[in-house]
Amino acid sequence: MTWICNVKNQVTMYIRITRNQKGDGYYHLVESYRSEGKVKQRTLLSLGRIEEGRLEQLAEAINKHLNCRELFDKAKDIDIKDTYILGPLLVLEHMTDKLGINKIIRQIADQHPQLKFDLQKILFTQLCSRFIQPVSKLGLYDRWIERMYPEMIDHKTELHHIYRSLDILAQHKEEIEKFLYSYKKDLFSINVDVVLYDLTTLRFESTREDMDSLRRFGYSKEMRTDCTQVVLGLLTDTDGIPLCFEVHPGNTFEGKTLEGIVEKIRNKFSIRRFIFIADRGLFSFSNLEHIRKCGGEFIVGLKMGVLKEHIQQEFYNLKNYQWINDDLAVFETTFGQDRCIITWSKARAERDRKTREDVLDKIRQKLSLKEPLPKNFISNRIYQRYIRILGESRCELNQQAIAEDASKDGFFGIITNVHSMTAAQIVFNYKQLWKIEDAFGEIKGTIKTRPMFHWTDHRIIGHLVMCFLAYLCEAHITKILRDKESLLLSKAIGKRIIKQRPLTVLQAMKELCQLMAVPVKIKNDTVWIRTDIPQNALSLFRSIGMKIPPKILK
Repeated sequence: MTWICNVKNQVTMYIRITRNQKGDGYYHLVESYRSEGKVKQRTLLSLGRIEEGRLEQLAEAINKHLNCRELFDKAKDIDIKDTYILGPLLVLEHMTDKLGINKIIRQIADQHPQLKFDLQKILFTQLCSRFIQPVSKLGLYDRWIERMYPEMIDHKTELHHIYRSLDILAQHKEEIEKFLYSYKKDLFSINVDVVLYDLTTLRFESTREDMDSLRRFGYSKEMRTDCTQVVLGLLTDTDGIPLCFEVHPGNTFEGKTLEGIVEKIRNKFSIRRFIFIADRGLFSFSNLEHIRKCGGEFIVGLKMGVLKEHIQQEFYNLKNYQWINDDLAVFETTFGQDRCIITWSKARAERDRKTREDVLDKIRQKLSLKEPLPKNFISNRIYQRYIRILGESRCELNQQAIAEDASKDGFFGIITNVHSMTAAQIVFNYKQLWKIEDAFGEIKGTIKTRPMFHWTDHRIIGHLVMCFLAYLCEAHITKILRDKESLLLSKAIGKRIIKQRPLTVLQAMKELCQLMAVPVKIKNDTVWIRTDIPQNALSLFRSIGMKIPPKILK
């Protein structure tokens, strides 16, 4: 029986079996070589007596030895110095293709033939940084751009190219929004679009107001009165997918922002019928009339306190209500040509009570001081409502005001001109506003749109367009994951399963950053290899319909 192995220097070795006079067999490792044109053999090693299974052991030992030699030989020529972030880039490349972002950016780049940089790669790099490490453009250029897979971004870009790309985004903002809204969408199939609208404030780490028209001091929803800000108005659909946004000076009253956004819905998006949903901050009769004149419909939170007293009394009388269940009641009436839908819920009543008690506890603490002077309450409008001033140095709780507010706990009003929905459907659609609040949380949190470090209006708008594109990708991924979670729950009805926490984009992106690209240099060649894919990242790949990237990238 003979076993042969080939090695790198093309010398052949094999195992020869020899027997003595008694017939006992022995293994010998023999080398075959060529000398003076003739093939000769020499015995290298005696491997012992023939025993059952011993040949296989010898073969395994020799193979192990040869593999180690080969590995050490190759290791001399292998060089690994760096690793590069790959995972988020792969997902975002897939999403920007799927959503049409890459297509519109290529079209915009064609309109600027004099550009001396790759607009698509530079914008893609900034978009990726929103998920990998949201930093300023200078921070991206100094530290993070070199940590991303260089085959997908431009490591040689200049800082002024990054800033220039934002200027181009600002210049083409309207074109981008219109294209992305209609991308792969049949406009003739759209009968009704329900749109959600809300506002938030985005701050700067600066107090200067002299650089342009947007950076201004104003009412801050973050309670940062020490910083200038802008007001961001965001429009989404009922899935939380962003449609467009508007930027207003930081001192803009939110009720004044509605006209521009309504015009945009009607003219730019060519929606035949739209239902506009907004909270009480947008409520004013002039705003409602403007929506009506534009041919739109509205579902808007009602400020019941601005209506006449006799109308309010009708609202706060539970005898007029129809009880849906033990915790929820609904009352519908009219105000002019519009419907008023008032709800009372046990949960809201408890929340209102707790909020008021928290305020009263703070007031009682101040009143317990030795000198509870009236001036200690003047600066807070809520405190003023619950305090009675008895003189220059005396004040007490206003029990009448407290009792009046307590009688209104749990009530909430909606005004609408939509007549094709039931009261329950109106309430359900209004409650979808949590999705736009969720959008603001992601825009400020995961994507870290603020604080902003830009000075001019067009640069600020360019930065916000970039963040809008990043959130568009995130919102679509979130919708896919939520739909998948709903499907899994529906399949699990009637079955006993262990409920797992649904996968979030933030969680998936965190693990995606562990998926690295590794350049392995072998002699004069470089091979790009990816690391193993974490489980949540793998789940995200499958959810969004991505192919698993090969182990060898290039």
